[in-house]
Amino acid sequence: MWVIVEEVRKSFAILFAYPVEVVFWIFSPLLWVIPLVFQGKALIGAFSSTPFGALAGTDEFIPYVLIGAIISTYMFSAVWSMGNSFRDETYYGTLEHILSAPVRPVYILVGKGVYNSVLSTLFVIVQLLICVFIFGLEITLAKIFPIFLFLLLLIVGLYGIGFMAAAVTLLIKESHGIIHLFEYVLFLFSPIRYPVEVNPITKTISVFIPLTYALIALRGLLLNIDFNFWKNSVILLGIDCAIIPLGLFIFYKIEKRTKTRGTLADY
Repeated sequence: MWVIVEEVRKSFAILFAYPVEVVFWIFSPLLWVIPLVFQGKALIGAFSSTPFGALAGTDEFIPYVLIGAIISTYMFSAVWSMGNSFRDETYYGTLEHILSAPVRPVYILVGKGVYNSVLSTLFVIVQLLICVFIFGLEITLAKIFPIFLFLLLLIVGLYGIGFMAAAVTLLIKESHGIIHLFEYVLFLFSPIRYPVEVNPITKTISVFIPLTYALIALRGLLLNIDFNFWKNSVILLGIDCAIIPLGLFIFYKIEKRTKTRGTLADY
């Protein structure tokens, strides 16, 4: 716990040294939505669509896309922040010291994950407040607990993905290309910006992505769309139980390989 707490404290100290980055991550997910809103208005001629509603469960595509953009903050946090956290340590000149210290590296990575989760949650709260006051999104007290339940299940699953991304970074050093590719795959095959039911391929692949079930549940809660609460909860929990051990296994294997080959300091 001490290692995790100290890693969180260190990460926040580095973040607050660059306050513009805080502002960027608060507003950037919402800014990414604006072109989609304009595209929808240009193509449909209105802010609602009956064919869209037949697939998504709601005719209003703006709240649908806004929720996807906000929740994707956690995806970026896991894939980018955890994936590149060890790469950042190479920039600081501390990676070899951290991985040779008498501490299991996974605890350091968990600390980075907790930091990213706390930071993402703060960003999401601000983004939701913006959507409540500007776009009229309704959030009642009764919805808060189930919302946080699904967010927690999503975060745990994304930790497993973060472990894999960190392992890839240790292996190939400069992982921006692969992480970008993985990010685009998530955009394509999970319902972040559109209902995956629009295509049988996206619908089939989306069932293996934890973000899919979290978005279905959160949109159901926030937009009053019918969904199976327990089914999505159990599936998310099952994915978490599978992806965390898999992510740790891959991380340990690659960490051992890089230490054995002496390639930790390579660029």
